[in-house]
Order: sequence, then C-alpha cells, then structure tokens
Amino acid sequence: MNFGGNASFSLINGIQMTIRQAFAVPIMQLQAPNAGQLNQALTIKLLEWEKNESTRSSAPTAVPRRAVYESDFSLFRREDPDIQQLARFCLSAIGQMAKEINGYSDQEMQQLRIYDHSWYHVTRYGGYFGSHNHPMASWSGVYCVAPGSSLPPEQRGGILRFLEARTTAGMYLDPGNAYMASPYTFGDLDYPLEAGTIVLFPSFLQHEVTPFWGDGERITVAFNCWFRYADQAVDEPEIRMRQRSS
Repeated sequence: MNFGGNASFSLINGIQMTIRQAFAVPIMQLQAPNAGQLNQALTIKLLEWEKNESTRSSAPTAVPRRAVYESDFSLFRREDPDIQQLARFCLSAIGQMAKEINGYSDQEMQQLRIYDHSWYHVTRYGGYFGSHNHPMASWSGVYCVAPGSSLPPEQRGGILRFLEARTTAGMYLDPGNAYMASPYTFGDLDYPLEAGTIVLFPSFLQHEVTPFWGDGERITVAFNCWFRYADQAVDEPEIRMRQRSS
C-alpha cells in the first residue's frame, strides 16, 4: 500500500512546485463477505441480551444520547461462536490496517498483541449518539449488524459522521479554497452503514451518529483497540464499573 503524500508539477518557465498532503486521517471501510446468516444470528442474540440488563459488568458512557441502548464493554469476551466469529473478523481487520499503515513486517506483527473494549448499540426511532472520541485507544471500529430500515440512508438517518479534525479549516472561505479537490478538501464525512459494513478509524477522531428515523432496530457493534508488545504487561484503560446494590 502506497502512503506517499507529495505531488509535483511544473509552473511557468519550468519552475517546479511540490505539494505535500499533510495531516491525513486514514478511514477504512470494508464489507464482510457472506455475512447475512451471521447478522441474523447476532440480531436475535443481541436483542435478547439487551433484555438482561442486570448481567452487565460496566456502566454506560456519559456521552449524550437518546433512544440508544449501550451494552457493557466486554462483548468480544463472550464465549459465543457468533460473537467470536465477528471478533476475529473485526480484530483481524484492525491488525491488517495497523500493519499496512505502520509498515510492519509479518515478524514485527507477531510481536504485537491487540486488546479491546467492545460493545453493541441498539438504536430505535429518533435515537442518536452525540459527538465523542475514544482517548484511551489507538484504533476504533463500527460494524453494522442491521441498519434498521430499508429506506435510503438520507431518509432513515442513523449515519456515522466524522467531524472535521482541523477545527479552524473552514474559518474563511473564498474562491481560492472553496472548491479544493480531495485530499485537500475539508468538512465532515458521512458514512451510511449497511448490514455487514465495517468502518475503522483513529480513536482520536470525533464522531457522532445522526438521528435515526427507521421503523426497526439499528444494531451496531463498536470496539476500541490498543496494541502492546508481547513481552509487555497487560494493561487496560479504566472503564466505569456498574454500581451494584448490596
């Protein structure tokens, strides 16, 4: 994979100009192959587990939301074959992306271990999830189990939106910068999710989910990952534990 970021061209009288593509943010999207049967099984299980709120081990986050159920953060640790199949797919994708972007060899990857927090969301009519990021991880991802509606994305909503990371990029617009082509353009990026879609992104990136107007349940699985060398002590970012009554 080529991550070179410079472009050169000639100006008047043969003078060379080099443009550097700076501050790039990698976002990867892929489609899980033959995921229909897996998604059907996951839909049944996740909706059933949603009813067993008393079994959760951690409290939901404080991110503003409406009509969204958030599970605890140990989904990929469940000893369930469908969850384990999904976990292998998601974590393998994270590992492959990290390998390509960092330029690691196969031997270097064998020295790394991937750890995660993982959970699921069930969003119903009018539900949304406010802007946030994940400061205690390097990479994050979202997998769509069910979009919750057969309507087109612009009608059903529930769109994963990444917010422009350069907060002052649009402070002044005129014809000199208003129509710059990719990768130089700026602004928020929308990712409509279909069943089997997975989106991977740097955890520092602010993102939100727009209001969902479908008539079913929009079900997604999310995960945060951090890497450690194999000989390092296992550590885990702190999460807010569920308060249990005595």
